[in-house]
Amino acid sequence: MTICGVNPFVNLNKRSVALPSGCKDLADVLKRSESKHDSAVRRFIHLVLLQAQQDQATALIFGVAKHSAGVPIRYKVDGTWCDLEPFPYSIRADVVSGLARMAKLPEGHFPGHGVLDERYGDVRLTWAVNMTSADGESVLLHLEG
Repeated sequence: MTICGVNPFVNLNKRSVALPSGCKDLADVLKRSESKHDSAVRRFIHLVLLQAQQDQATALIFGVAKHSAGVPIRYKVDGTWCDLEPFPYSIRADVVSGLARMAKLPEGHFPGHGVLDERYGDVRLTWAVNMTSADGESVLLHLEG
């Protein structure tokens, strides 16, 4: 029996929720649905930090922008600011949230200061993260590991 608009996890004959194979509970289902998006944002952040670190940047800024202009990313190498390609404004909030989580900042508390210290492949990414607000610039300073 198929009814349009019914959640595919609902078993109408048992009046219960049937979990997809490999899922042990509903929390596992919810984590799986978020993980693809979260992992894409996390991978984006890792790649930006990796690029900056490989170029020996000492500072990096995820900027603010208007909807159509994209979000600027800049990093400083030997006193000179270098611009990376802006990323879409539509994912800015996710990137800021991802940075905050990765730096272990309390959710929604600003200003926030923390340290992002993670391995990405064989590279250790270690950056001090400073955020004044969800809408402001996110300033990162490279910490030698």
